[in-house]
Amino acid sequence: MNNYDFCTQWVISKKSGETFRILDYGCGAGQIVVQLMQNNVDAYGCDVFYEGADYLKSVDPKLIGIKIKPMKESESFKIPFDDNFFDCIINNQVMEHVEDIDFTLGEMNRVLRPNGVILSLFPSMGTWRETHCGVFFLHWFPKHSRFRVYYGAMCGLFGFGYHKEDRGIIEWSEHKCKWLDQYTHYRTNDQIKTAYSKYFKDIEHLEDFWVQQRLKSKKILVSWLPAFIQKTLVNKMCGIMFSVRSAK
Repeated sequence: MNNYDFCTQWVISKKSGETFRILDYGCGAGQIVVQLMQNNVDAYGCDVFYEGADYLKSVDPKLIGIKIKPMKESESFKIPFDDNFFDCIINNQVMEHVEDIDFTLGEMNRVLRPNGVILSLFPSMGTWRETHCGVFFLHWFPKHSRFRVYYGAMCGLFGFGYHKEDRGIIEWSEHKCKWLDQYTHYRTNDQIKTAYSKYFKDIEHLEDFWVQQRLKSKKILVSWLPAFIQKTLVNKMCGIMFSVRSAK
């Protein structure tokens, strides 16, 4: 099971009533939207389709403008749906790319119905492995740090990291560090909790549930561990996974 499957199954488990609507915020190529539609869920998506990961060309043209809508810079990247439109919002590996998290969470709160739920999966500053390139602690360095480039290159030299695309070690590290500088905004777990708590309540961490679902028949490998250890391991290696409920 991958994250797309996990999100799909989590949403299906929350579905209630014929008018249940779900938004995939930062939907990319729309994989989760399509999977949910195939499971008779009224699913929608939106994305800024920014230069760092523009999947617009991979979206089914029949979905664009109807089920999947671009967020426009001319409209301050507001979510292009009406107030109180959704019962559920998911965001998978998205919030670490959001510069103004308060505005984004405010927009989610606007389009979410009272008592609606949000599922968020993304890496935080506390995550050890930088998930976009696979180099441990690379996101801990200050932006535009030349030392970070050398550190990344050294890790690459010893076989760490991915998405190297036949680049030389220094070139690859420079490319990845520049991408991180431009397109990521890592926050501490406390900063994330504070930001979400402004609009939402009932934070429930799901890292232990996530890892067991991902492992399926192999979950025995971790299920004997206390839940807090499972959650800590997932936090450090993959990121945070939690749900919140609208405070409206």
